Amino acid sequence: MTLKDTSNADIVAARIVAVNGKSVKVVTEDGQKLRIPLTKQYRQDKSWLASLKDILNAGIWIPVNRHLKRLFSYDWLTEPATAPVKN
Repeated sequence: MTLKDTSNADIVAARIVAVNGKSVKVVTEDGQKLRIPLTKQYRQDKSWLASLKDILNAGIWIPVNRHLKRLFSYDWLTEPATAPVKN
C-alpha cells in the first residue's frame, strides 16, 4: 500500500507486527520499525487490545504518526470528530 496524498510526512501507513500489553510494534511501508507505547487507558481496554490483534491478524495497514509514535483513533477514510463548543 502506498499513501499518495498525505500532506503530513509524519503520518505513514504501517502494518502491525506485534501486540503486547505495553506496546505495539509496527513496520512502515518504507521498512522503518517503530515501537508505539500504549497509554494506561489503552492497556486496560480489552476491546482496544482485541481490535489491535484483529488488525494484526488481518494484515491491515493503519495510519501511524512516526514522529510522535502514536496510533490514531480514526482511519484513512474518516475525519477526526470535532468536539462541540461549550459556552
